[in-house]
Amino acid sequence: MRSTPAAYLQALLAVAAVAFITSAWLPWLGIASAALLFLLPVLMASARGGLGPGLVAALGGAAAYNFFLLEPRFTFRVHHWHNFVSVLVLVAVALVTSRLAMQLRLREAEALERARASDEMAALSNLLASAAPEEAMAQGLAFLGQRYGDMRLCDENMMAQGDAAFSSLDLSAAAWALHNGDGTGHGTEVMAAAEWSFLPLLPKDRRGEAVVALGRPADGCVRSAGELAHLRNLCLLLGQSHDRAQWDSERREREVLLETDRLRRTFLASLAHDLRTPLTVLTGRLELLAAQHGEAQEPLAAARQLQRMMQDLLGAARIDAGALKPAKDSLDLVDVADAACAGLIVPEGLVLERAIAPDLPFVRGDALLLHHVLANLLDNGLRHARKHVRLSAVAQGEKLVLCVEDDGQGIPEDQREAVFERFHRLSGRDDAQGSGLGLAIVKGFADAMEAGITLDMSPLGGASFTLALPIATPLTA
Repeated sequence: MRSTPAAYLQALLAVAAVAFITSAWLPWLGIASAALLFLLPVLMASARGGLGPGLVAALGGAAAYNFFLLEPRFTFRVHHWHNFVSVLVLVAVALVTSRLAMQLRLREAEALERARASDEMAALSNLLASAAPEEAMAQGLAFLGQRYGDMRLCDENMMAQGDAAFSSLDLSAAAWALHNGDGTGHGTEVMAAAEWSFLPLLPKDRRGEAVVALGRPADGCVRSAGELAHLRNLCLLLGQSHDRAQWDSERREREVLLETDRLRRTFLASLAHDLRTPLTVLTGRLELLAAQHGEAQEPLAAARQLQRMMQDLLGAARIDAGALKPAKDSLDLVDVADAACAGLIVPEGLVLERAIAPDLPFVRGDALLLHHVLANLLDNGLRHARKHVRLSAVAQGEKLVLCVEDDGQGIPEDQREAVFERFHRLSGRDDAQGSGLGLAIVKGFADAMEAGITLDMSPLGGASFTLALPIATPLTA
């Protein structure tokens, strides 16, 4: 701490005051008490002014004590060695007191600085919390700019295009701060020759999109490490606000997408419901016509495909609405398979093989949902097979395992889960047909009936869909 001339003057005035009082009241005070009073200006000068004024008060007090109080008075003669000890005591008091006072001042300054930093953090937090997410960053930068000077946001686009305010060294420091999460530039250990300081908005373990650029102080001094650490914390608050703005934007976009998807599903379900009756009439008429004229088979197949698409849309709507309440009836799988196959038209050149023993046990499930599952699996196999589709069933413990296989190209292992998603198309295939909902409906209906469905490679070379249905009645010997 640097002492001012006024502190030295106050020290001398305090010594003079004590010298006047003690010399005037010496008969009543006594020499010992008078000597102790000279400690007062030393303590005062050391505590208020520091070491320099304390030493001046100590030496001045020793001289005044010797001149005004010790015999022979009004001379500087020293007759006893303990007079030197008095001088040393006064000097020691000055040293100790000034050191203690310095430490107290430093602690007080640190406490005040911490309080100021906390108040500033709280003020910035309140500002960012009260501002609109898209405006919080700009208001936060303006708030800090009023206190610390020019402050702006630097992103990768600005670094790539350049800015007249930044030198090439500044841009390099900004890029380092962005990619490594370190404070760089003026006042730091990284590229300290830069004119600007660059502080990340995110913790070091996260990759950010921008950094804060802080100009050199107007007085040209170097920012201290403590000030830069505080500024780093303030920038982290700005980063949290930036994250909040991004999350808010993503939330709004997600809400728009969800609402759009809901409206799309509602429209498609309504469309499918409205077209179901006309398609049923049209398909019935075409079936009668196809029984008499073979050339009607092709439009009948198209009508049935369109009818299955409408059924898929209705099924998807039921799954989305949580309206699936499957029955748990005892079903003869032979009858269910007959009904599913009856609604299919096997293209010329393809073989649909059925390997279902008539003595298989009944299964527990919903007839309508199981019919839809089988119809979609068989239709999928017929669309992707080269020559052969096989429907088989076998009892395994308390389950009856139903399998639909084809000899097509099969499904790559890394896409076998994705094929059960809506509107998923296999990459690299040009044979995509259907609504894109069939397998998603299969999984939804199978899950509703508590019948797990799996996908694997078939011995025929293509895909193999396996459905495990619970047996309704136990097997008997």
